[in-house]
Amino acid sequence: MSILKSSLFLLCVMFYMPQSTYADQKIIAFVSILPQQYFVQQIGNAHVDVHVMVGPGQSPATYEPTPQQMAKLANADIYFKIGVPFESAWFDKLKTNNKKLVVVECCESLATINNHDHAHKQHTFYDPHVWTAPKNVIKIAKLIGSAMIALDKPNRDSYKAATKFFIKKLQKLDEIIREKTNNLKKRDLMVSHPSWGYFAAEYGFTQISIEQQGREIQARSMVQLIKQVREKNIKSIFVQPQFNDKAARVIADEINANIFILDPLAYNYFDNMYAVLENILLGLADE
Repeated sequence: MSILKSSLFLLCVMFYMPQSTYADQKIIAFVSILPQQYFVQQIGNAHVDVHVMVGPGQSPATYEPTPQQMAKLANADIYFKIGVPFESAWFDKLKTNNKKLVVVECCESLATINNHDHAHKQHTFYDPHVWTAPKNVIKIAKLIGSAMIALDKPNRDSYKAATKFFIKKLQKLDEIIREKTNNLKKRDLMVSHPSWGYFAAEYGFTQISIEQQGREIQARSMVQLIKQVREKNIKSIFVQPQFNDKAARVIADEINANIFILDPLAYNYFDNMYAVLENILLGLADE
């Protein structure tokens, strides 16, 4: 009888013991862009399997989800939004396919720059590229950490420690960018696509975009822009790999400017932002 009672007791304990949904499997997370994938992986570590919608070389402005991604999303646990254009066009359909999907809005409260270059007559669009400023990524990291803890409480200590470590690295990155750019005399960032508004605002630059209202610049506007950059003595133009740089190269030839690449959509955030810093320092250095 004692053996039977002991077995029944163990069965009862196992039945009533609180179970973690993710104790024996990874959380399936989806994000919109590659930098987000990096953020979530840094905080989730071995507890999360992170899928990205917009892959290398693709543009969030023109992207459409594939049938394979739609199928995988049906089994996802959590989606981290970031405010890029394809989300507004496709997200209702994505959510319909998975009603249990937890949706975390990472950047709605951070998108404060009114993007005139993307504005239409009847709508106001806010620049979604909030992650180009490391201080904004600190806020995003906290949101990711909190969301992971809410979804998987047994691993809260892991998420807290990873978030703390990630934030320390972001604070160091911010300090280095601020220190290295503080004494630059040239403060105009001429870009092919207006992705660097938050970076510019954080570190005291002025972003000048060749692309206007989401479209390639027209001939008359190009003439005016060339006159403006000559007056400002701009000698460097920063292009983005995901967008056509033909207009940027035409202007560069006209004003004898150098071309540098700034990629806001690269996967490894720290490696990329240090490369961005290096190219800005080279591009804006005194001749």
